[in-house]
Amino acid sequence: MTKRYIEPIVGGRVRLRLLEESDLGLTLAWRNQDHIRSWFVHSEPLTEAQHRAWFERYAPRDDDFVFVIEETNELHKPVGQVSLYNIDWPNARAEFGRMLVGEPEATGKGLAKEATALAVEYAFGALGMKEIEAFIKSTNAASLAVLFSCGFHETWERDGLKRVARLAP
Repeated sequence: MTKRYIEPIVGGRVRLRLLEESDLGLTLAWRNQDHIRSWFVHSEPLTEAQHRAWFERYAPRDDDFVFVIEETNELHKPVGQVSLYNIDWPNARAEFGRMLVGEPEATGKGLAKEATALAVEYAFGALGMKEIEAFIKSTNAASLAVLFSCGFHETWERDGLKRVARLAP
């Protein structure tokens, strides 16, 4: 199946749009910042070739959507990303993650929270998901706080990871 097109999702201060090939340099730079990549389960630095190879696998998939977060009020530029992936269409379940704000001037402004809320609302509404889960390092207090503020609840913790989930309203 070919990846479906998703119109940009607009909120109060952020706009989510699907990742494009032209974003790869920016998203690689964000992902490879030490203070960001340390929170990823696979936290080794990525090369440009690895990132491009990932994008080639990602681009046609209809179960993986990376959204670039664009701040629309003050900075007027891309500042980070969130994703819905591992989508199980028959069972209406998805994983949320790859959340990051990579631009220093955009951190601490609640943009990740707004982007998360928009993506989750879209997943439950337009995509018809019944459950969304995320796997977060147990020590990642900032990401857990964002998810808890967006209605996620912890379901288990093991091997340094917490699984948090939210059911459709």
